[in-house]
This record gives sequence, C-alpha cells and structure tokens, in this order.
Amino acid sequence: MKDYLQGAIEMHIHTSPDVNPRKESDISLAKRLQAAGMGGAMIKCHFGDTAARAGVLNELFPDLFFAGGVVLNRQAGGLNPAAAVTSAKMGGRFVWFPTMDSLSYQNFHRKPEEDPEHEYRVYILDDNGELKKEAVNVIEAAAEHGMVVATGHISAKEGMAVVRAARAMGADAVLTHADLPSNAYSIEQLKEAAALGVYVEHCYFTTYYNRVTIEEIAEQIRAAGCGQTFLSTDFGQPKSPYSDEGIEAYAGLLEGQGFTPEELTCMFKTVPEYLLKKNP
Repeated sequence: MKDYLQGAIEMHIHTSPDVNPRKESDISLAKRLQAAGMGGAMIKCHFGDTAARAGVLNELFPDLFFAGGVVLNRQAGGLNPAAAVTSAKMGGRFVWFPTMDSLSYQNFHRKPEEDPEHEYRVYILDDNGELKKEAVNVIEAAAEHGMVVATGHISAKEGMAVVRAARAMGADAVLTHADLPSNAYSIEQLKEAAALGVYVEHCYFTTYYNRVTIEEIAEQIRAAGCGQTFLSTDFGQPKSPYSDEGIEAYAGLLEGQGFTPEELTCMFKTVPEYLLKKNP
C-alpha cells in the first residue's frame, strides 16, 4: 500500500487540553505527526477556540502546519458572530455550527425529559424553515473574514441551509462528518452540496466504531466526488487509535473499495491543504 501519511493533513482531531479526557496533547500529537511524515492537523475542541493553540504549534513545529477554529456551542455564546470574528483575528480557519449543543445531536443522544426546556438544544431554522437571523450573521462574519463554514452536528436539513447560504456569500463550506448517524446526509444532498462547491468530510470514527460501513462511505464519496471530499479521523478519544494509525487504516480500507492512490492523496492532502492554507 502507498504511504498515504506523507504530507497528509489530519482535518479532525481532538487533543488536550479539553474538558474530556483525550489520548494525547497538542504537543504529543505534533511530535507523532512529525515522526510519521505528515503535513499537520486541524485541532478541534467542542468547548474552546483552538486558533491560538494552533498558532503556538506552528511556531514550535515550523515544518508542520496546524489550524484551529471555534465551535458555536454554549461556551461561545451559541450563534454568535463575534466568536467567529475573534477566532479569525487569531488565525482561526473554521467556524463550526453547534455540535454537542445542537438540537439534532441532543435529540439523538438524550431523551426529551432529560432536558424538558431544551435549554441546551440549538436549532438554527425559524418557523418557516429559513435560517434564523443569528445564523445568517455568523455566516456573513465568516465570509467577510475568510473562514470556512462547517456544519458541526446540526441536522442535514439545517446543514444544507447553512452551506447554501455560505456559498451564496462566497465562503467555503463543509458538511462535517456527513455520515454521522445523528446528522447523516442523503446521496441527493451530497450531490447538491458538491455541485455548489461544498466540501464533504468523512471521518474514520464512524466506520471504526461500526456506525457506517466502508461500502456506504465509498458510495457517499463517489456521490460528491473525490475533489469535493476530504478524509479525517475524528479521533482523540482514549480508546481510539492514534491519528496516523487511523489515517493509514482508513486509506487501506478505501483502497479495497477501488479508490486510486491519486484519489486518496487528493482527499487526505490536496483538499485539506486548500481549505487550511487558502489565503482569506
């Protein structure tokens, strides 16, 4: 098998410091990626802006490239455009719509009686099915500051509304782990998104933990096209493999589904480089 780790960029990894236990720290991740010959990583935290952390790593490891951003959960004030602007000014590349606090994610993982007032369940569409003003303001802020707009854990219906608006405003947009059961996108939605120029993320997490088969992932990748897809792990959990191990395993499985070295390099390296290093 070709060594897909060379220059690959991990686009979705959770490291410490974090509110949840993580397999490794920012520093230990960087050392491991460096030893594996990888190109860098996007560091994600559900409850903290990672832009400044990425900046420190870039100074400490100049041969790698790190990026960060902000997730619009409670700690960021929810649908708060100021959080996106602040992150961008610190070098943040991505702004993710709510993840753990989204209505879709909470409904998937918690019973309504556990949160009767829906206090922590953010839904971004109004009664007419249109984006709420606050959501539009976030997208406008991201577009103005050259950030990538990512859907987080909101539902597919909400996510499609977000990426349509982002593309209309000229911002790059991403369907975050489009195969995650709590926010899974249909083949038709993936095709529409790709036609708009939206990028689709698939994470090894869902296949590794038997949420989605590799055959389903292959079908979804082909629906959007390799040029509009990037691959990551979404690892960092103590029981998960390390990032480099996950990428290597994911590449092997996708080779078995008929993807060529050129296609896999595009999804592990070329598309990530575009999204993280494009000048605003």
